[in-house]
Amino acid sequence: MFQKLRNSYQQWGYNLPLMISFLLPFGVNYAILIMLWALCFFAFDDVKQGLKKVFTNKWSYVFLGFFFLHAIAYFFSANKHEALTSIEIKLSFFAFPILIFSSNYSDIQVKKIAITFVTGCFMACFICLFRAFYLFYFQDFNAFFYSEFTYFMHPSYFAMYLVLAQLMVMLYYKQWLSHLTNLNFKIGFISCVLLTGIFLASSKMGLASAVLILPAVLLAMFYKKGYKKAIIAFMLSIVVVISVAYKLVPSYFERIKTAISVTSSAETIDKTATESTAVRILIWEESIKLIKENVLFGTTPGDANDELQKAYHESGMTGASKKNLNAHNQFFQTFIGTGIIGFMLLLIMTLGTLVYGLVKRNSLLSLFSVLMILNFLVESMLQAQAGFIFFVFFICLFLQYNFSKQHIIK
Repeated sequence: MFQKLRNSYQQWGYNLPLMISFLLPFGVNYAILIMLWALCFFAFDDVKQGLKKVFTNKWSYVFLGFFFLHAIAYFFSANKHEALTSIEIKLSFFAFPILIFSSNYSDIQVKKIAITFVTGCFMACFICLFRAFYLFYFQDFNAFFYSEFTYFMHPSYFAMYLVLAQLMVMLYYKQWLSHLTNLNFKIGFISCVLLTGIFLASSKMGLASAVLILPAVLLAMFYKKGYKKAIIAFMLSIVVVISVAYKLVPSYFERIKTAISVTSSAETIDKTATESTAVRILIWEESIKLIKENVLFGTTPGDANDELQKAYHESGMTGASKKNLNAHNQFFQTFIGTGIIGFMLLLIMTLGTLVYGLVKRNSLLSLFSVLMILNFLVESMLQAQAGFIFFVFFICLFLQYNFSKQHIIK
């Protein structure tokens, strides 16, 4: 009986990460799936061999070090409740490296995990579109914009998911799904839905990362294939599409215009401001002050937000204080809480993986690192489930499996 269960796990165990990847865009609680995955690993896998693989992978020490840094900080934190919450949040930095780095999935299994994530993003986006149309026509309520559109989670996270899904479609779907009929039409339809979702989410960084990353990747693909005329046509089409969109739906560009105007007049920002860009600039100024005061060891993760609240109060930042905002920059948030050590570990997990991906010609790892760096600059994404599960799951997956290798994309 035990042997049958073990054989079943070895054959079908990849369905656990597959389910996580599918459910990510729906913002559900993944704790049960992760615990089930861990339980199956220790019960049915070759644990000794698996852990040997984990600890021969140098990246494991970075992720585990980041987790244990937060765990140790508990004993030095004044706010024990927040410190415990911080440990709970960072558990994925302990679980995923062990579960993924010990895995030995086949090419087809790895492909299915990625395709399932794209499918989840497509379905979540389609549901949001259907819901928006329903509310618009039957309840006279416009749900096509920002948080009203992204039903399952905050727009910034949703847009980030869709950008990664679109990257997978652009880079690999032609090879992975070459056996399908009308493949170009299907890829085009999926891309239209995902890009529409990014646009309607109206996250400033979501739009910025899409505009910076997706066209660059497409142009690189055209250039590699020698389509020089297509490059010119594509660049012109981008200008035309943006111009038409601005004329037809100018409201979707208002948040970007506001952000630019606020940034250009940063010195005169009202400290009672609640506008997202304005309050971010004020928060970052206070964050830098806290970092300078606690460079070596930080304030501890449990006390970081309390120290920020104290700084808001002393500086008269009533807008940020009322909303109980964090640093809205993961690099600042980590530096405030864990000092220079935690900050360096986070740099290795972002900038380090970017360089590593370039050296190993792991394009998806490099692009994912760029996507995360951009989003970490404006959000404390590792403070929310939608951020830390997404980041650790995929960074470990892309470190373990190089999607750019030919044997992965047959």
